[in-house]
Amino acid sequence: MASRSQETEFRIPKIGIYTGKGASHSWLWFVEVFERLGFYNLRFLAETGIMKNSLDGLDVLAVSGGDTFAIAEALGPEGASRLRTFINNGGLYLGSCAGAYLPLHSSKPHLNHFNFVAAKITNLAKALPQAGNMKEKFCTCYGCSFIFHPVREAVNITTSGAPPFGEPITFAAPLYGGPPMTTQNPASVLATYSGFTDKTLFLVDRTLAEKTLLGNAAVIREKMGNGYLHLFGPHFEHPHFKTANRCLADNMMRDLPDQPAPGATFPAETKMLTDSRKKEFIRDLKRELSNSRIVAAGLEMIPLKWTIGSKVYETGKIRVFLEALWQRIRAFEKEAFILVRNGEADLLLQTSLLVTINIRKIKKGWDQRADTLDTATTLFNLLNKSSALFLEIYFRSKFFHADSANVRRATTAGSFREN
Repeated sequence: MASRSQETEFRIPKIGIYTGKGASHSWLWFVEVFERLGFYNLRFLAETGIMKNSLDGLDVLAVSGGDTFAIAEALGPEGASRLRTFINNGGLYLGSCAGAYLPLHSSKPHLNHFNFVAAKITNLAKALPQAGNMKEKFCTCYGCSFIFHPVREAVNITTSGAPPFGEPITFAAPLYGGPPMTTQNPASVLATYSGFTDKTLFLVDRTLAEKTLLGNAAVIREKMGNGYLHLFGPHFEHPHFKTANRCLADNMMRDLPDQPAPGATFPAETKMLTDSRKKEFIRDLKRELSNSRIVAAGLEMIPLKWTIGSKVYETGKIRVFLEALWQRIRAFEKEAFILVRNGEADLLLQTSLLVTINIRKIKKGWDQRADTLDTATTLFNLLNKSSALFLEIYFRSKFFHADSANVRRATTAGSFREN
């Protein structure tokens, strides 16, 4: 009989990526890695989507970095219940950094709805250690205690040698606030923190950093019902760390649900943008993205930072979103058509315009020495929304272009119409 990993070897999983409240720019790293792997069947889910059955039909849900407390509050008990059902029914949860903290046991409000994995974190302290570098990113208040971050940047990770890896291997992965973990189930530990690199930036005394990290779990795999949770302290999805990317992908493919999610289906309001309508849409979107990029580049010369929830955002994060779109928009020009749902193209253009307006408001606020926190909060919400809208269209179109037979069948069946 074929093993589970053999059965799923050639499967194209249907993957959801969380982009809602509390999500930072790092969800874009999942996008880049999945695209590189040829996994184009992607959906982008805000908290409202998760509570409206958007998990139905997915194989995988990926939750990356950001503000764990904000994610938990946005999802609430209903979102936690939906997520629990998804995993129990065979779904796979990939949690990185904030996404790894989310399902760990906690008694704190909002987080206490997500007590899925009985693991503890080792970077929790009653008394806050003395901070060294990057004090603004050093800790998060956790009730009467503190979650502190001992290091940032690349650290060494060693796998356990459990399937699908074979012999243990050591490689680097970046750590940006993710948890070191302990568990009473040693078999659930897929990798541990094993050392530092010449890129590691110490935020606390090195001895404390060693005690907090080394030998503790960096990756945990837990079964829950018929599904699994994979929790990554470091960002294995960061696209600059290829070995970590392969490790993440190998684990994901091993634990895909036994029953594949249904193939992509599109409601009647899905249509093609072709010829002049496609060119007009691309022209308008490129113009607005160009406007945003120019103003955002100027902002990077300004020493502005904002604390939104429990996360610190710098001006450089703005262009991370914009460049992710700019790098992909040219692909639209090469394709015969773009697949959109009714109102989607107009909404994307309107949201992109609001992004530009809010970037300009931040520049004006700086010039006038005004508080720009509210504007920045609005801006990063808009950047998440506009990026998710764009990428929904991009991957929907790319998924169908990648299989021309599917396009012909869908056209014949009338599952979308030409504009």
